[in-house]
Amino acid sequence: MSKRHAAGALALAAAVATALSSAGLAADLGSSQSRRGWGPQPGYYPPVFRWTGFYAGIQAGYGWGSTDAVSSTLSSGVSQGFSYTTSGAVGGVHAGYNWQTSNLVFGVETDLEASGIGGSAIGTLGGGHITNIDWLGSIRARAGLTTGSTLFYLTGGLAYGGLAVDRSAGAGFTPFIGASDWQTGWTLGGGVEHAFAPNVTARIEYRYTDLGQITYTSPTANLTDTSDVTQSAIRAGLSFRF
Repeated sequence: MSKRHAAGALALAAAVATALSSAGLAADLGSSQSRRGWGPQPGYYPPVFRWTGFYAGIQAGYGWGSTDAVSSTLSSGVSQGFSYTTSGAVGGVHAGYNWQTSNLVFGVETDLEASGIGGSAIGTLGGGHITNIDWLGSIRARAGLTTGSTLFYLTGGLAYGGLAVDRSAGAGFTPFIGASDWQTGWTLGGGVEHAFAPNVTARIEYRYTDLGQITYTSPTANLTDTSDVTQSAIRAGLSFRF
């Protein structure tokens, strides 16, 4: 082999060695970068929130409503009408269970609250009338549509509560007759609930509640009284899933 040919072969061998060395270094660097998270990573898809399961929580809000009543004397049948508003704070606890199928959510829920809703008024003949709702509860169905971590829902069912209705001779007088009873009725409303963590959700809800009529009669006081009591409330709540 001539010296010129030998020199060419050596140059070619050196070029091939350099190319192979560069390719190996690039492969090592790429592998190292991938291991360190510098290179392209597989796509990450956060888990979809599921509403199925038990939950319990707390709630608080404000209620307002009305009382429409008629008091009549037993002996003469003379009637006196009352119509006035009531208002006050509410707050308590709730618990329930949800089932989710596709983007539909169904559930059952119960709650129990202390209530400061109350009011009073002077009637058409000058007598006084007082309403107080001491506590509230419900057993309801829920149904809604979820967009993932947010749920828009309707709710309704049985409502009950401790209701006290009293009569007085007029403004500033101590009640001389009244009734305090466990009343049942119905409630209907809706709300929106959002999941801020896998096991924590927050909600805002409106509900209308009708506790029906409460009637009492006192031959001693020569009086009968019938009251229709309704109220609405907006509540904020926090639920914990388990």
